[in-house]
Amino acid sequence: MRQFFKFLFASCLGTLLALVAVFFIMTGALSSLAQQAGSPRAIKSNSVLHLKLNQALPELTDNITNAPLKLDPSQAGTLGIHDIAKAIRRATNDSDIKGIFLEVESVQGGFATLGSLRAELAAFKKSGKFIMAHAPFYSQGAYYLASVADSIYLSPQGMIDFRGFAAQVPFFKDMFDQLGIEMQVYYAGEFKGGTEPYRRTDMSPENRLQTRQFLETMYQTMLSEVGASRKIDAERLRQLANTFEGKSADGALKAGLIDAVAYRETAMVALRKRLGLEKDAEVSFAGLDRYFTARVSAEAKAADQVAVIVAEGTILDGKGDAGNIGDETYVELIEKIRQDESVKAVVLRVNSPGGSASASDHIWQSLVQLKATGKPLVVSMGDYAASGGYYIAAPADSIFAEEGTITGSIGVYMVFPSVQKLLNERIGIQFDTVLTGRYSAGFSPLYKLREDEGRIFQERTDWLYQTFLSRVGEGRKMSNQEVDLIARGRVWGARKAIEVGLVDKIGQLDDAVASAAGLAGLDDYHVQLYPKPVSSWERLFKEFFEEEDMVSERILRSQLGTHYTQYRLLYELANVKGAQMRMPFVVNFE
Repeated sequence: MRQFFKFLFASCLGTLLALVAVFFIMTGALSSLAQQAGSPRAIKSNSVLHLKLNQALPELTDNITNAPLKLDPSQAGTLGIHDIAKAIRRATNDSDIKGIFLEVESVQGGFATLGSLRAELAAFKKSGKFIMAHAPFYSQGAYYLASVADSIYLSPQGMIDFRGFAAQVPFFKDMFDQLGIEMQVYYAGEFKGGTEPYRRTDMSPENRLQTRQFLETMYQTMLSEVGASRKIDAERLRQLANTFEGKSADGALKAGLIDAVAYRETAMVALRKRLGLEKDAEVSFAGLDRYFTARVSAEAKAADQVAVIVAEGTILDGKGDAGNIGDETYVELIEKIRQDESVKAVVLRVNSPGGSASASDHIWQSLVQLKATGKPLVVSMGDYAASGGYYIAAPADSIFAEEGTITGSIGVYMVFPSVQKLLNERIGIQFDTVLTGRYSAGFSPLYKLREDEGRIFQERTDWLYQTFLSRVGEGRKMSNQEVDLIARGRVWGARKAIEVGLVDKIGQLDDAVASAAGLAGLDDYHVQLYPKPVSSWERLFKEFFEEEDMVSERILRSQLGTHYTQYRLLYELANVKGAQMRMPFVVNFE
């Protein structure tokens, strides 16, 4: 009884402390609100938009697992790439903004994501305003963004990690063999690399071929764009990457990759001179959060709406969470948009390597129902729209991909583990079974699948693959046979995807929105992104009272930084359930 009261007291004390903490946080936030209500944070004339971009770059604001809590109303949260683009676009025509000071060391985004932001920066520069960049070092992705600047500064001890692209694929077969776990694999499509980590120790020739092709296409795009900005021939840039000339600041300067080797203080002197300020005058910086809150988020909206549904992350069964696509959550969201009379057209923004076959099909069905109402449905593809990501894109009236988009991977696989060897030979545990029917204890990880059981898995895999072909064929007006020729799990770059009929046009999200609005006959409309971000208050209460593992996830993201993507890939591959439609690797742009 004494132990009972001890645990009861500890539980009550913990709850009381949590409530007290929440009270003080709310009191502080309300105080901050009151202070700011009396002193609006205006953007001064002769200001410089300050971009750091060293954080995660989700499609949708705060759409990442355990996004940082920001209770200050002047902070917009972890801005999504489309909100960042809006801010840059607004600053282009803002007379108070004279230029951009870009401080970016490393970025967490795919090639299409970085390409879309770079295009916005290029448009800003083309308007006649300046862009100045400085960093103690530049990752390859950061340099890709910074290369658009009028002048690039690098600290004396810095470097530019400019050396080409790579796709990294983890292979688990040897590990499972050593543990005594047999991964029984069933797949459709010789290019479907999703099963290779379980059945091989290296990439198959087919997988290596397709990966090399789309990596080379994207690499050529980057070399061309950086070369145009820096006035360096693309082949010369390739040589500089192969000899790693950016490994030192002096080498980067000599190669023409930067304009000056200088500390930040020297760059600030040049910035003041560009603004016409005195030597020690204070530069009026407008941070991205503050600028977005002050000049973008409060803009007036038209009555008619083009809804942009952002489908970002792995496709999962159930509700999912931030940064993933839970079929329950998205089916409910699509149903609400279908019934919303103010929504005249829909754009599905897909940035997903795929995931659960069942969840993909549920989302596909809800999109077909939405399209049946007569509302135009246009797809815009981000970094990835592969496998299950393409499955949900298939019903669209039109599909846009960005230059760096990876798409296709039309295939299915299933993986079923057997721990019989582990239990019998390594641990010494034996099982015996009494059956009332042939399959009563079938499909159990305790035993290796019999030949007829394996045949059932393969038949279901083949059936799902044929279903995938028919979904794509229906949407793209092709026969199953025609789709099969370009499917078989093969991954395509954007330009090749147009050639084979999987994509209609190269374009960014704005192009897809304009297309959807045109199909709906709209002249005056506003764009609304979905799902709408969850407020910091809601996430705070969720962390306190609902999710036990959110703190550990937040720590992992903070500690791993740009490597968190690889960790999530390994975690998801190790925990797959049911038939999968996904692309199993991370393309490294760092």
